[in-house]
This record gives sequence, structure tokens and C-alpha cells, in this order.
Amino acid sequence: MSIKRRLRMLLLCLPLLMGAGFGMPMRPEEIEELMHSANQQTITYTIPGDRETADETIRKLTEGEP
Repeated sequence: MSIKRRLRMLLLCLPLLMGAGFGMPMRPEEIEELMHSANQQTITYTIPGDRETADETIRKLTEGEP
């Protein structure tokens, strides 16, 4: 798991942890909505630079380079 993903999950689950620690009631629908939003996939559109070709972009994506 990447660092960004771990931090995002921590930020999403931190209110649940704090609420449980302080005894704050939370409806099951709220928990379900929060967990559903944490599992949503996002699509990022990028525009290649002047010197960047499609082959380089594919190579970066498959090799895991940022």
C-alpha cells in the first residue's frame, strides 16, 4: 500500500476511532457511507509534456514511476 493511500485511510478512519474512544454514537448508515467513499476509485487525466511520448507514459505507469 502506498503512503498516500495509508494516510487517506488514516484520515478517514480517525473520526471513527475518536468517536469510539469517546463513546460518541454513530449510525450504521454513516459508517457505511464513510467506508464506501474510502473505496471509491478515482481517474486522473494527465497531459503528456512536449518530449514525452505515449510509450514513455505507458512504461512509467507499468513500472510504477510517479
